[in-house]
Amino acid sequence: MTKSNICIRGWGAVTTLGWSADETARNLIASLVHLAAKCKSSHLINRDYKAFEVPYCETPIPNVKHIGIGELNNPAQRRVHTRDSGNAMDKSWAMLDSAITEAINRAGLTTDEIAESSLLVGTTGGLFIRNEYEFTEIVRNNPDKESPAIACRNRGTGEVADWIAQKYGIKGMAMTFSMACVSSSHALVVAAQLLEQKKIRRAIVVGYEPLLNLTLHGFASLLLYDDEKCRPFCNKRSGMQIGEAASAVILDKGTPSPTSKGKYIFAGGYLFNDTNSLTSAGVDGELVKDVIQHSLDMAGVSAEQIVAVKAHGTGTRDNDLSEGRGMVKLFGDKLPPVVSLKGAMGHTLGAAGTVETAVWLSCLEEGIIPRSFGFEEVDPEIGFTPSQVNLPVGDGAYLFTFFGFGGTCTSYLIIKE
Repeated sequence: MTKSNICIRGWGAVTTLGWSADETARNLIASLVHLAAKCKSSHLINRDYKAFEVPYCETPIPNVKHIGIGELNNPAQRRVHTRDSGNAMDKSWAMLDSAITEAINRAGLTTDEIAESSLLVGTTGGLFIRNEYEFTEIVRNNPDKESPAIACRNRGTGEVADWIAQKYGIKGMAMTFSMACVSSSHALVVAAQLLEQKKIRRAIVVGYEPLLNLTLHGFASLLLYDDEKCRPFCNKRSGMQIGEAASAVILDKGTPSPTSKGKYIFAGGYLFNDTNSLTSAGVDGELVKDVIQHSLDMAGVSAEQIVAVKAHGTGTRDNDLSEGRGMVKLFGDKLPPVVSLKGAMGHTLGAAGTVETAVWLSCLEEGIIPRSFGFEEVDPEIGFTPSQVNLPVGDGAYLFTFFGFGGTCTSYLIIKE
């Protein structure tokens, strides 16, 4: 079906549904999802905003051995220690460590293989979480003093990448992508291109998105936040709800995962930046159709061969209209099942590419294409219903789409063999 020889060797994720991609997938398949709730994270100024928060607790449960950040390998132990909010920075590093460790373990990477790998990080919130944490700590520790302004400077765009590279001993090139919703999906496509060009040996692609005051207040101020629920492609939709997550996907030319049931090929992807609008891909759907068609052409796959679509599906009026119309124009009456994961996990912004890919792969390993959540009513301007039931997995090509702020667009295909 494709000439690509780039395999997905490992993956991992931490989401609101679990501290591993596998746990998240099982809860998603079992419909053990919950609505977004008021946030508990200590660094958030206004906790009335609802989001899909990752539960976390610093305090060990009685009679259970304390687990350090570098020891979060046992899913049962992780669950014991993740029931409430806690220190924002410790939680951030724990999320990253858990997701990357899961991906490395699944890939079976040796120390030498890790060292010769390259690191590509996609994030938005990762650039500012330390600033927000330090701000709230200053306010908390100085209750009688005037609050300082929140400084939006960062410690350098590579702070997260540097921490990961040093912790795991990654010696290859390290890059950080920060371009809103497509940050880690762009990183995945760039990693595949670098592998094809033989410029890197292996890619560890990380997506990371903590909850931020900046993003919660920002999307609310743009009237893109839904206080009730996230409703992708639904006629009642009125905006997104943010989720936090950490995730990792390991790409390796010619080497599939030694621990997975299937072989997953990263078959081809296309990146595009639409300069006509800072916030929309154009509601007529033409741009979306063209971006997806380019990905199909690059992968050598026809529209009729797509088994299912993992759509971006943010729940905002224009984004869903643009994406929905584009898919209808491309697929016509042969539209495959369309699934948005954001009704169950929220919009994880810069992490969306790797986290939704990792969770999707774990669902495929369980033999199930998951259903969409949050949908109630068909939008006549879109004209279709996203998949409302779990479906059996089939071998073949799965389409992934991401359309974000700044007119940024990513589309790629993963083939299950």
